[in-house]
Amino acid sequence: MIRFFTVICLLLTCLSTFAVELLQPVKVTVTTDTATISWKTDVACGTRVSYGKTLDKLDQKVEGPVTDAHEVSLTGLSKGTTYDYSVGSARQKLGHGHFTTGSAETAASVPATPAPPTAAAPAAPKSLLDRVRDALTPATPASAAKLKVPVTAAPTAQAPPTNRTWGYMASLQDHYDRHGADFQSKSPDDYAAQAWHFLQRAKAGKLLMKWDDADRSLRVFDPKTRAFAAYNRDGTTKTYFRPNSSSYWGRQPGSTIEPSQLPFK
Repeated sequence: MIRFFTVICLLLTCLSTFAVELLQPVKVTVTTDTATISWKTDVACGTRVSYGKTLDKLDQKVEGPVTDAHEVSLTGLSKGTTYDYSVGSARQKLGHGHFTTGSAETAASVPATPAPPTAAAPAAPKSLLDRVRDALTPATPASAAKLKVPVTAAPTAQAPPTNRTWGYMASLQDHYDRHGADFQSKSPDDYAAQAWHFLQRAKAGKLLMKWDDADRSLRVFDPKTRAFAAYNRDGTTKTYFRPNSSSYWGRQPGSTIEPSQLPFK
């Protein structure tokens, strides 16, 4: 009985680990010999900052409590020195960056310089700019009523088996329990299939997309329904939900891309 309880606890810990997402860029405030690093996550998890003078040798670490609003203070730093760091928990790294001591204050994100939410490449079509502006406009009561309509209603193709579309199967039940109601999903498999169809709409150029080189993730957003999803570099789903904040998409790291720039088919 004790062994069974232990296995269940480990499984729940694993599920919560893979559900974690950064909600906004990491902020770093520095003095001549200290640094305070803060970030927020979508769910409560452990707090850890690993740091050092090179990214491949982060040999010092500071840990904090389990929370969704994380803050860690680094002391005894060398003046005028650049440090690399990573943030996350003991089980998962969420992002990395660098800072230099000796200035008043600096802010870093993951990646260090994300594309501004309303900016686009000079050659981008006007419709892309319009879609981005729509993404940053808070939902009105009329549009909010549409949030109960599944974005993948009446799909034109059948989704592949769930174990081929969902990135980490052990996390699926947790994501379904927390977000399945957003899309009126009938089961974890139905929820995963809707996430797959959401990606197909993005690949057809019907949704906004950002590619994040820092963690090799694709982020997708529908400004009409405010549905959001993140996908691994092989196209499998990481998460699928509707964020409460109307500015959530604008705060996501990554660069806006078109379907022809996707790293997978």
